[in-house]
Amino acid sequence: MDLTRQPPRRATNLSLAGIVGAARMTDKARAHNNGTTGEYLYGENSGLDAKVLELLGISDGDFAKAADEHDDEALQAWVLENSSVTQAEIDEFNQRELSLEPPNEQYKQMLRDRLAKYAPGRTDITTVLQSMQLDDWGSFWQVDLTVGPPRSPHAKDVAGCHGIARMADKARAARAGKIGEYRYGEDSGQDRRILEFLGISEDDFQEAAVNNPNDVEIGDWVLEQSGKGADEIAAFNERMANWGPEDDSSRAYFEQRLQEVAPSRTDIKTWAALQDVDDKLSFE
Repeated sequence: MDLTRQPPRRATNLSLAGIVGAARMTDKARAHNNGTTGEYLYGENSGLDAKVLELLGISDGDFAKAADEHDDEALQAWVLENSSVTQAEIDEFNQRELSLEPPNEQYKQMLRDRLAKYAPGRTDITTVLQSMQLDDWGSFWQVDLTVGPPRSPHAKDVAGCHGIARMADKARAARAGKIGEYRYGEDSGQDRRILEFLGISEDDFQEAAVNNPNDVEIGDWVLEQSGKGADEIAAFNERMANWGPEDDSSRAYFEQRLQEVAPSRTDIKTWAALQDVDDKLSFE
């Protein structure tokens, strides 16, 4: 997890052991292990992490090691096995943290500043966790494709599916008015294929991508909305990875663009490979 380019999961995300802050702490632990925490704090250096660790009776070092060794499902089992916390204690902890309002003037001012910057006029954001999540969202939802390319079409960071991470970058950039020369949604042949496979409209996907700048959370939304299983996604990935020009018109465009960006690359036969080379050349 690279927290220099996306926020951790929401503190209110209960997908790991049903505990407020646990999924968020997991993302930060993995970023900590990789040296990609950015401005985030992990473990005892983070107020919320410290509370979660105290509830579980687990050290930040042990948790970071487990987060590195296990996926979320196995990590949840490890947490419950290595903690004596009861469901009643979890419920009490969750209720307390979800309702906690800024406890002092510093936190109150922080909330006011975030509202003014990211959500002027909103009156429903009142708690510490809501303030935190607003800051996460405001700091990361905008993508600027005038200064760098979207992710490779080969990237499967979102839902394990070819091209969705790239499409999410373009969706956010389009909403921010910073899409540059890229095309999103129905204006993009690749996006059209992905959206058709998922059964999701470009407007619905864009809204979800903007509201969920974390890859895991937008991925969960995609899987829930599409109902696609692992076998279907694997077959789609294979098709997209090998997708090339299919008629005279697309072949002519492909060859023209290839001559412009990499005339000596006779090995480039697919749209994804051409996009990777084109992206690199465009921002050298």
